Amino acid sequence: MKKLLPVLICILVLASCEKKEALVPRSELPTWLKDIVDGYDLALQQNPDNPVLAGTVWIRYKWNKEYYFEHQSAISSSFDYPISYDRDTLMVCPVCNGTDYHDNKGDKHYVWKGSIFAAD
Repeated sequence: MKKLLPVLICILVLASCEKKEALVPRSELPTWLKDIVDGYDLALQQNPDNPVLAGTVWIRYKWNKEYYFEHQSAISSSFDYPISYDRDTLMVCPVCNGTDYHDNKGDKHYVWKGSIFAAD
């Protein structure tokens, strides 16, 4: 029983720790998106309270064995067309039910998140 108590304490501590989702590693991003993210970071350094960037997020999904990146803005409620790694735009609504892309995209990972999305 004395050996069981430390194990239970460790489990409780680990279970109560806040789990922070890791962003997609920079090495896995296309150059064009690295440039955009660098611009966002610079803009936030200059104006940390930027409301537009606070409500902006870039997400990577996998669809048809390829990665696609989506830009979303909570401030303008906009959802841009998905963009491939090679920067080809997929002319499909990313939030419209019934499209093959929407219904079958998966493996969601955040690339960059403004502060509004930080708690996700």
